[in-house]
Amino acid sequence: MNRVDELKKYFAEKLQSMNELNPYLKYSSVVSVELDDGVVYDLMVVLPDMMFEGNFKTRFGECFVVNDQEHCPPVFTRFKSQRWLISDLARRLPIALWIFGKSIVIQDPNGTFENIVHEHNLVFQKNVKNILRRKYIEFRSDRHNLRRTVYRRDDLATNILKGNVVKIAIEILMLSYGKPYPYKKWLSFEARKFAEGPKILEISSRFLGEMDPVKIIDQSDELVGVIVELFKDDPDLPPTFLSEWWLNLS
Repeated sequence: MNRVDELKKYFAEKLQSMNELNPYLKYSSVVSVELDDGVVYDLMVVLPDMMFEGNFKTRFGECFVVNDQEHCPPVFTRFKSQRWLISDLARRLPIALWIFGKSIVIQDPNGTFENIVHEHNLVFQKNVKNILRRKYIEFRSDRHNLRRTVYRRDDLATNILKGNVVKIAIEILMLSYGKPYPYKKWLSFEARKFAEGPKILEISSRFLGEMDPVKIIDQSDELVGVIVELFKDDPDLPPTFLSEWWLNLS
């Protein structure tokens, strides 16, 4: 039995058999947002707002879950409203789009879940260049601050900044292709899917492990060079913006 069939069977035989939940399930979107094969099945039930805010929240609370540790693998099911889904997408658009875009849809009355995700993907595509600009300024700012922490031999601050510089570099890579990016756990895995990904990961690995102050700065220069190269033909991110990024600090 493949994963989709297994999830549909679990939904039909386990969740729908819970008499207190069944009246709500028939009107709700049900999706799997689990990404680690075979570790935990992470389900989400998205209820219509009026149903959630009314009777459901009164009976079960606004953070209700079903934590089934008897199933193999365990199944963790969250119950949320459509308003919550929209808020989550608005709050962390690239990450939430990446997660929900990979979801397995088990049930979706009237296509509500897929429509919400589709509408926010349109918003993302419209605003991706603005997101990129902000990320690039953050990337260059942290790399600039790295020079100061290296100079004063603040190893802890240096390591924090090195990790963040690498994180943002990978996020920029994916945004440069017009794609949303995942949360930190999946960044290096996803980066390998892009042409420049292996090079960025190779530099990043050396950079993160480097202890010599001069080499740290040299490798950060190398990483900046690869990121700048991504936009050499992009009229929305001209050379003046890429080189004089500090003029765009808010």
